[in-house]
Amino acid sequence: MTGGVAGMISQAAVYPLDTLKFRMQCEIVSGGLTGNKLIWQTATKTWKQHGILSFYRGLPAGLLGMFPYAALDLGTFEYLKMKMTAYRAKRDGVHEEDVELPGWYSAATGGFSGALGASLVYPINVVRTRLQSQGTVLHPRTYTGLMDVTRKTYYEEGMRGFFKGLTPNLLKVVPAVSITYVVYEKGKRYMGLP
Repeated sequence: MTGGVAGMISQAAVYPLDTLKFRMQCEIVSGGLTGNKLIWQTATKTWKQHGILSFYRGLPAGLLGMFPYAALDLGTFEYLKMKMTAYRAKRDGVHEEDVELPGWYSAATGGFSGALGASLVYPINVVRTRLQSQGTVLHPRTYTGLMDVTRKTYYEEGMRGFFKGLTPNLLKVVPAVSITYVVYEKGKRYMGLP
């Protein structure tokens, strides 16, 4: 639960920047603008469409996807870590607090938990991304909301449409989450935290 809530709070906090990123990726930029000028132009164009609400298109889908992702990722990682710690403590005849799992275990477990969470919620991420990027040059189609984009995606592309781009996403998520958990676990050990 705490992992899911933490994920939702962080998602809501940075969501406008995420929308801006997607819209910048989907626009054809006249005049070859770069840097701050490109960011400002994209933000201004987004604002002119529907004001501040333009930056929050797809937020319900984002939050809907973030809760199970973070809950699955953190819950799976902690569960597997707890099981391995208990096993090694029993095997070595030591207290669980004295067990230090190797970095490769944190990396493998983190990669697995991240891949599991990302795969299970990926269809929600597709819906969210389509809502965020709608109305751009490369994605002119507009949707009336969460159910509209879901219905149109299913009728036009079938279930496969909800998994477009999953492989590249996993190629990003697995190493990122693995590294995060290794650094997190090693940092906790270094600071003497359980």
